[in-house]
Amino acid sequence: MYEGKHSTGKPRKRDYVRVFTLWALMIILFIGAGSFVFARILEERIHGPRAAQGADEDFVFNAPEDNEPVTFLLLGSDTRGGENEQGLSDTIMVLRVNPEKKIGYLISIPRDTRVEIPGKGKRKINAAYKYGGADLMVETVEDFLGLDINHYAVIDFQGFREIIDALGGIDIDVEKRLVDSRHQIDIRPGYQHLDGVEALKYVRIRRGDDDFGRIARQQKFLKAVMDKLLRVSSLLRIPQLADITSRNVTTDPELGVTQMIGYGKIFKSLGRKNLHMVVVPGTPQVIGGGSYVVPDEGKLAWILERVRADLPLELTEEEKENLNIRVEVQNGSGKAGIAHKMANKLGALNFKIHEVGNAQSFTYYDTQIIASEEKAELARRVQSKLGFGRVVIEGPSSETIDVLVIVGRDYSRMIGESDEE
Repeated sequence: MYEGKHSTGKPRKRDYVRVFTLWALMIILFIGAGSFVFARILEERIHGPRAAQGADEDFVFNAPEDNEPVTFLLLGSDTRGGENEQGLSDTIMVLRVNPEKKIGYLISIPRDTRVEIPGKGKRKINAAYKYGGADLMVETVEDFLGLDINHYAVIDFQGFREIIDALGGIDIDVEKRLVDSRHQIDIRPGYQHLDGVEALKYVRIRRGDDDFGRIARQQKFLKAVMDKLLRVSSLLRIPQLADITSRNVTTDPELGVTQMIGYGKIFKSLGRKNLHMVVVPGTPQVIGGGSYVVPDEGKLAWILERVRADLPLELTEEEKENLNIRVEVQNGSGKAGIAHKMANKLGALNFKIHEVGNAQSFTYYDTQIIASEEKAELARRVQSKLGFGRVVIEGPSSETIDVLVIVGRDYSRMIGESDEE
């Protein structure tokens, strides 16, 4: 499956990027779908500041082919130190949509997540924006998730407030009282109508909560915004919304008017029920005196394999049954790490991985799925879910595993990796 990959040539200029929030792209897309004229005005404005500030014109974010998955980086930045100071990234989300299969994912990354930032070592992921703006953030997120970014969007907090006000505010059921005396926030629990100022407080408050609680509120609020944008009454506000958005949003130059309209139509056809929202799993830890969220690599690998395979994050009844099938994975190709990649793939299909190791030789070209006669049906189920591999029925039943998968060179080539070390 193809995903557009941006160039890694000349370094990009970093100072043109403004602060932005996660709702920017959603609003751009819906506005673009509703009006070609206002989308054209929006495009001229959101791309203008970038060229004026000397951005590298050779740097390209490539759009995917028609009906291929498209991935966006959505960020919210905190520049309280001043307009010209590069702030930390306050909110980090990755939106991936497959228009052909009509499924989408919104992956929230806690800003304290401990990751490898290129050239900076292990740090909180939000620091990537401070060190290198959107450029370095894109590179960091791509390395962390293994997903290529096709587009990004930028909007400042003033724009967010204006957009919510232009929509007439948002109705939301506040789950508990939210109090932060330092920032003069006191939002009562229960069903509330929030204007732009109160909405920003609702999604940004951190006191009395952790990053995960904050992300849950953001996702809940985003659903409410999507619902309101889909109402017919919101179409009457398109001119106002286009004007506000174009004054506050920056996107990559390749996100043009035609793509905005196309993506907007995709989003409307997708619907809220087919947009799966998930948070990168992790555990808060103190390391070297700093507070971090350490990613749960096993759970994250499961999520990402589901995303790449365009599978829902809720298990089907058949997948629940797969949890009872014990699978051992062995590397029969000699390609380092290939057995673990296969184990992650099988784990995403909810087979129970018993052990991962090397086969007795590295001479296997075809992937073999081996089971005894009495467990042949289980081997065929594994083969059916993988979509490749040769079922081999041999040997007595094992007490510890049901199916043995020996990974061949066909899988290395299938995922685009050379057999050479």
